[in-house]
Amino acid sequence: MRTFVALDLPETIKEDVSGAINNFRSLYPFGVNWVPQENLHITFQFIGETKEEDIPEIAELLETSFSGLPTLFFTNPKLEILPGRDPKIIWIGLENNDSLIQKTSKRLKSRLRQMGYKIDSRRLRFHITLGRIKKRLPENMVEQILTTELKINSFEVLKATLYQSLLKPHGPRYIEIVNIKF
Repeated sequence: MRTFVALDLPETIKEDVSGAINNFRSLYPFGVNWVPQENLHITFQFIGETKEEDIPEIAELLETSFSGLPTLFFTNPKLEILPGRDPKIIWIGLENNDSLIQKTSKRLKSRLRQMGYKIDSRRLRFHITLGRIKKRLPENMVEQILTTELKINSFEVLKATLYQSLLKPHGPRYIEIVNIKF
């Protein structure tokens, strides 16, 4: 099964982000796989193909990692299209200056590697994916996205979730395996 760890967004933030996605979709309905509201989250750690027998250990690892964390505050949302030369993703970049969450990420990555998983070594960048670009965006669309003023400011996150990701022709479906409140 394919899994990942997400920081769950408050419903009001999901609604505001979904509103921005709907505006972009109305301007550019083709060439981007836009994320549905129910799939919006802050990506914390993609695990990938996961052995079912490892789920209890991963769930316990997440419980240990997240249960003592304070509420996480995210600030300075900024629309970005990445990478610069051949864009593939539209997301909202976020800031969180709590060093404890970065340490939690490093420990989690280390333990998952010890369990035999190939985990990305890049530093955690908090973001909310809005869409995956399938066909080159017109320059005016890029400009419009990057200059859009978001309705969200700072917000807090109170839980993390381990999800199974089922890939379907119409887009992924996420199934909650376990969630941990901070």
